[in-house]
Amino acid sequence: MVNGDPQMKQDFYIEKGEAVEIIISVLAISFAFTIVFTGGLGTLFSLPKEFLVFMALSLVTIGSGFVLHEMGHKLVAIYFGAYARFQMWVQGLLFMLATSLLGVLFAAPGAVYIYSQHISRRQNGLISLAGPVVNLMVMLVFLGLSLIAPRHIYFSFDTSFLAPLFANGVFEVWRFGAYLNFVLCMFNMIPAFPLDGSKVFAWSKAAWFAFMLSMFVFGVGTGVISVFFAISWLVMLGLMSILSMLLFRQRR
Repeated sequence: MVNGDPQMKQDFYIEKGEAVEIIISVLAISFAFTIVFTGGLGTLFSLPKEFLVFMALSLVTIGSGFVLHEMGHKLVAIYFGAYARFQMWVQGLLFMLATSLLGVLFAAPGAVYIYSQHISRRQNGLISLAGPVVNLMVMLVFLGLSLIAPRHIYFSFDTSFLAPLFANGVFEVWRFGAYLNFVLCMFNMIPAFPLDGSKVFAWSKAAWFAFMLSMFVFGVGTGVISVFFAISWLVMLGLMSILSMLLFRQRR
């Protein structure tokens, strides 16, 4: 998210207050994911050990993807001479936790704010693209780990909603991490304000289409997602794009 002042050159480092907000956000998003994926907060009381194990799994997979995604934005913004800092959204964090109790995940605990008066549309597009690219890299790391050091964990709660990747309660940890990072990447690339995809699309439609096509082909080819998932996502992309153009045309 780009703002005006202050104008200052920044080396890449994480401020103390920023680190605290990142930690809170990561814990919150991992907790929300755990609530949704384990079937509700009741699992914490009925299967506390499995809930905590899944929470740790979420911290490693979606937590790392979220942090590195935001740091990707920050690193590229600093490269272009801007000041960048992660800021937690208290309202978004509370809303995320509230919706997770209803079985719906709206992951918006915070974002990197960019302060500069000299960021071009191209630079803003590249800054925005950096986060999803990082998720692609993290996904590749998890896929590599799934090949050289597969790690399976069994959960007794209902996991049918994650079939066929994780049928019968058996999770391959690293493939799960690859799947989550793919979803995080694709969600952020939806061309709807204020998601990353809206800035990339505004900068270069060719770059947006090329990135999305390569991701879908790679996701299906590696088995991270199914063809049905890809088609469903494409339909959602179309609907979200139309909605974005109707509601936020002036910001595109």
